[in-house]
Amino acid sequence: MDSGMIKVSTVNDEVYSRLRRWITSGSLLPGTKISIRSIADSFSVSTMPVREALRKLQAEGFVIFERRSVTVTHLSKDQVTQIFQIRLRLEQLASEWAIGQVNDDDIADLEDILHKMDREDISVEEWRQLNQDFHRRFYDCARSPHLLDLIRNVWDKIEPYMTIYASTVDDFAEAHAQHIEILQLIRKGDLAELLAKIEDHLDYTAQTVSQAL
Repeated sequence: MDSGMIKVSTVNDEVYSRLRRWITSGSLLPGTKISIRSIADSFSVSTMPVREALRKLQAEGFVIFERRSVTVTHLSKDQVTQIFQIRLRLEQLASEWAIGQVNDDDIADLEDILHKMDREDISVEEWRQLNQDFHRRFYDCARSPHLLDLIRNVWDKIEPYMTIYASTVDDFAEAHAQHIEILQLIRKGDLAELLAKIEDHLDYTAQTVSQAL
C-alpha cells in the first residue's frame, strides 16, 4: 500500500482514490475492518477526509458502516454469481458492437497483451492487470463510452474476487488458452462462437472464485 503525504488541495479526492484502489485491487480484502484513525495516520491527514471517502465508497457499495466499525463489503457466493451474470450480459453486448469494428491494429494490440501474459514468472498483480487490459482493449472497439463505464463499474465490484481467483489457481495456463481462443474468434469475426466462448470463459472464472470463497 502506498502512503505518504498528500497535498491539501487534493486531499479528499486522493484519499477516496487510494482507498478505492486498495479495495478493488484486493489490498484491502472483502471482510476487512477499516480503522479510520489508522488510515488517517498512514495518509498524514485528519479523520474527516477519510470519513468522507468512506461514505462515498459506502454509496458505491464497497464498504459497510456498522455501529462501531467500517468493513469492506463481503459478497456471498450468490451475489458473486449474480455479478458475473451481469458482467456476462454486458460483455456479450460489447462483443456484438465491437466485432464488426475490429481492425488490424486492434488485433495487434490484443496479441501483444497476450504475449506479455504468457510468462511463467508473471506475478498475480501483473496478470490481473493485463487480463483486464485484454478484455477492455477489445471492448474499446464497441465505440461506446457509456457501455464501457457500466462494464468498468461491474469489474470494480468483482475485482477483489479476481485477486482471490488469481491467487488460488495453480497457474494461468487454462485462462491463457481461453484468451487465445477468444482472440482467434475475434480475428475470424465469428460472433456466435465468440459469445459462447465468453460465456464459457466467465463461467470458468466464476466457478473458480466460488470454490475459493
